[in-house]
Amino acid sequence: MTRLTMVGITHRGAPLALLERVAVRREDRPDLLAKLRALGCSEAVLLSTCSRVEVYVGNASAEPNQVVEVLLDVFAEHSGATQDELRAVVEVLTGQAVVEHLFEVTAGLSSRVLGEVEILAQARTAFREAGAAGMTGLVLSRLFPAALRSGRQVRVATSLGGYARSLGHQAVDVGLASLGGCPDPMVLVVGSGQMASAAVDHLAGLGVRPAVAARDEVYAARLAGPGAVCPLPALTRGITAADLLICATSAAQNVVTVGHVSRAMTGRTRPLTVVDLSVPRNVDAAVGQVPGVTLIDLEGLADAGTSEPGLAAALSTAAAMASAAAEEFAEGLAAREAGPVIAALRLRVEELCQDEFVTMSGWGDLDSDPPSRSAHAVAGKLLHRTTIAARQAAAAGDADRLRHLCEMFGVPLAQVGLAKVDRAAVDKAVQGGGTQRIAVCFMA
Repeated sequence: MTRLTMVGITHRGAPLALLERVAVRREDRPDLLAKLRALGCSEAVLLSTCSRVEVYVGNASAEPNQVVEVLLDVFAEHSGATQDELRAVVEVLTGQAVVEHLFEVTAGLSSRVLGEVEILAQARTAFREAGAAGMTGLVLSRLFPAALRSGRQVRVATSLGGYARSLGHQAVDVGLASLGGCPDPMVLVVGSGQMASAAVDHLAGLGVRPAVAARDEVYAARLAGPGAVCPLPALTRGITAADLLICATSAAQNVVTVGHVSRAMTGRTRPLTVVDLSVPRNVDAAVGQVPGVTLIDLEGLADAGTSEPGLAAALSTAAAMASAAAEEFAEGLAAREAGPVIAALRLRVEELCQDEFVTMSGWGDLDSDPPSRSAHAVAGKLLHRTTIAARQAAAAGDADRLRHLCEMFGVPLAQVGLAKVDRAAVDKAVQGGGTQRIAVCFMA
């Protein structure tokens, strides 16, 4: 049977400086997935966003603690971070805890901005990328579609979708607030992805027509709508006219440099706020040292939205829905996963019953109808409560209980694929801090 494991580094435990080193750009993800396959992870989904880098592994031939070590090695090689740096912040989940976590993620309940909308599309893209790489098998091809459906249902069935919460939305609110009530602010949005689009949409709702700068000027014009387009070569001129600059790009290097901003602020008396939503950061850190400039990155985007009574209620309802959906999925999967154990127990008891029937009645043919039918009926009655117990154990991730049931009836553990998980080794793999939730569940 197969274990489900998630190894991740997120904004909850890692500083932005480390998270941006670990982040995997879209063009690099196929190579990293191929590397995971070569290291024995036949099923893997890589979810890399501005707030998290998580690898979901299913159907692994290795023990969970070995999977953790493999992924830590991959993270270290990709990011240049040390093993100690990663162990201090890594989060490791196994079994049902992975199911619960992913359902929370797709509902936006573990995001930097609670209830955000972008994560659903990001998780869908990650699943598609894994599928294109041939890395979605029996386990993950069930798990991710179920979590994505749940995320959509949460937003449809609650008022959460109406808040349209996103990092782009939050950047606008925090950025405008930092201007201290600047009348008729001029806003420049650099980027054309989901977060940039969310920022532009929110600004439009506030009656602000921002200028948009992007590599593709045709797309920038489409995004800007009635607003202006700022060609990237003329970025300094665009910044000169702006009160608020929001940068949300996927570039690997700085897009907004200290040179751009210094020249734009020359001879200028009014302040400028710059919000950098990119990971890795695309605004030169030295920009924050330019007189009159306030630089805000992701760590400065405090989410105070849950103080709104309506939003707090929507988040509470969404959390209950996601939890119930995760539990239902895990129970349904566990019922299937208990199948090999239940089948092996029934076979063992039927064989014992047949042997006794032949001895007592003198039947010579073990496969003849009377003893087979009787053995089947008796086995079903004897194992009724045991069957229920096996399903409950699988749902709870209680592998020890499943093993004990097999041992009671003399069923070889190898026959049903049960193996001992070294919990101490899993704990040791992430020793040194970080958030750790360990729950073991065996999945076929």
